[in-house]
Amino acid sequence: MAEIILGIGSSHSPMLSTPHEAFAGHAERDRARVPEFDALAREKASWIAGELAPDVTGARHAATQAALARLGHALAEAAPETLVVIGDDQAEWFSADGQPAVCIYWGDQVENLPPPVERMAPSLRRAYWGYYGDGTNRAFPVDAALGRHLVLALTRDHEFDVAHLRVQPRHAPLGHAWSFVHQRLMGERIVPIVPVLLNTYFPPNQPTPRRCYQLGRAIRQVIEGWGERRRVGILASGGLSHFVVDEALDRHVLEILAKKDAEGIAALPLPQLDSGSSEIRNWIAAAGALEGLEMRLVDYVPSYRSEAGTGVGMAFAVWE
Repeated sequence: MAEIILGIGSSHSPMLSTPHEAFAGHAERDRARVPEFDALAREKASWIAGELAPDVTGARHAATQAALARLGHALAEAAPETLVVIGDDQAEWFSADGQPAVCIYWGDQVENLPPPVERMAPSLRRAYWGYYGDGTNRAFPVDAALGRHLVLALTRDHEFDVAHLRVQPRHAPLGHAWSFVHQRLMGERIVPIVPVLLNTYFPPNQPTPRRCYQLGRAIRQVIEGWGERRRVGILASGGLSHFVVDEALDRHVLEILAKKDAEGIAALPLPQLDSGSSEIRNWIAAAGALEGLEMRLVDYVPSYRSEAGTGVGMAFAVWE
């Protein structure tokens, strides 16, 4: 029988894959995409300078790199045969005009196709897809059998209406939520994945926190009821709060996930789970699948990058 032997939660921000000295570029992009940037800067003027001191941001960047290394070590030590990776598509395979609430890909492999040049700044293309920048596409294995089984059983036995893909769209790479896992966590030991695409960003069909937790629980039941022998890991890619860091929200989410507090999770206010913070849903779904294991927080690093308090609440956790 299949068993879930490991869980991992990891932020996947470009800040994790660009050097510390390049953070100013991220701040400039925030000025353009955060409408309330100036108001937020005025609101935080009394304390934000201390968060932006180079020695502070440099130490925090180093802490995030150390946390990623620890997650990679945990993954290598546990050596799952399959990794179910829960992430969110951000106009990579789907558009905001046509976005399934839940989709599972179960082709035999995925390729790191280059992103369209016009879609992303060069520094961000390098941050997400640049680790295999020799001009060739690289194919990564998918556990197609488990992917198909999840689609079938979640739909038939658990009343989730799951969209599915068997053929990779050719207009864009596999989303950054998954390519980050290949590049920064797996290293040379590539594990077959099952990509679970959860719509966190795009209204009107984002699953609620309660539904995300129910989905995770159903994924666990499907895996544990599968007749194949397989050691399976579950990984949440993304989050926590961004593009404006909300330390109180992040710490509350991490606390209720560790406690397996299903009602507390269901009570999370939806307005707090918008924009980048919507990726907290990926962690919620993973936590539902990992109820049989205990969560250990590897690190939480509030990573500020501008006077408006923009940045990412970086979180790293292991379930064992």
